[in-house]
Amino acid sequence: MSQDSQTKNTCPKCNFVNDIGSPYCPNCGSNMDGEANSAVNTANEFLGNFTNKLNSMTGGTGTVELRVRDLFSQVFKSHTRQEAENVFACGSLATTPKIKDISRSWPKPWYFSRVFLLLLISSLASYIMLFNFNIGNMKPAYTFISAMVGPVPVMFFFFECNSPRNIDLMTILKIFFLGGILSLLITTLLGEFLPSGEGALIPSMLTGVVEELGKVLATAYFIKEMKDKRYILNGLLIGGAVGAGFAVFETAGYILSYGPGIAFIRAVLAIGGHVSWAGVTGAAIMIVLKKNNNIFNWNLIWSGESLRFLILVIVLHGLWDTTVFGDGLFELIKWGVLCLIICLTIMVILNRGLKEINELIRSNQKSPSLFLEESNS
Repeated sequence: MSQDSQTKNTCPKCNFVNDIGSPYCPNCGSNMDGEANSAVNTANEFLGNFTNKLNSMTGGTGTVELRVRDLFSQVFKSHTRQEAENVFACGSLATTPKIKDISRSWPKPWYFSRVFLLLLISSLASYIMLFNFNIGNMKPAYTFISAMVGPVPVMFFFFECNSPRNIDLMTILKIFFLGGILSLLITTLLGEFLPSGEGALIPSMLTGVVEELGKVLATAYFIKEMKDKRYILNGLLIGGAVGAGFAVFETAGYILSYGPGIAFIRAVLAIGGHVSWAGVTGAAIMIVLKKNNNIFNWNLIWSGESLRFLILVIVLHGLWDTTVFGDGLFELIKWGVLCLIICLTIMVILNRGLKEINELIRSNQKSPSLFLEESNS
């Protein structure tokens, strides 16, 4: 492409090179002729300002990139069996990349969508056998599979976003089961001292306090034990695995208590719930650990970015459970807004995680002798 041609195909708003000749920028949605697409630009500007403000409030600096198009660019493409196997070839001494080889670009996860389809199909099949063919023995299968439809794909999404690729799947499954049970146990014990519930604002907020403390303490335990996993994106994954276990076990109980209908709404809204909340607090613990030379201390959970993000997810959780905004359509709008906020928070975390990796690579290039490669357990 010549320089003049490239100039004509460069977005006047974000300077993205439009190679496909679209009248709108593939990156930001602006008109290529320079006329503002007011709806798209206003939305992008609002989300960008909100995310930057959120980043600043939680201790971050600089501008947050909203690379949603890149993030999901591989979801609808076909992938080979080898590519699928490569997703899980990580975490061992032989498969963990050295610092200089860690990917510095935005992750492009896709396997999580296949996990979602697999669980969804399995859930529908078990539903048909249970309710259409009256096969009562399928009730446990339907309950557990349906409980996994939402949370487990989100956990796999975090697994694919873990650019350092230093945590294997078996470790994540261990955290999923043990972390889920441990966080529920802590929540149960805390619930004996703090009255909580749903509906009114105060009981709902106390529910957020109890459950988020249960998950963050379980997440902190695994971070403490995994001494060689100290990347921000590691914290997102470890916390996400704890949150996924919590969500699956809790949802399974709800299905048994309230019927199969609750499984659908919890699957659809899983991105805005326990997995993401716990993932954010796990990443926040890692951010604080960096300032303490990666030396774990339980007091760090209640300081700096860790405390700020913990307060944020407690508030989001409390608002999620309360009905003070009304039922029906208003409740759906509330859940949608809360899902958007936590998704933008995850974008903040991904930005910080990638900045951390880029800074480590630059430092390693300047003084490679100062960096020892991670040992893997």
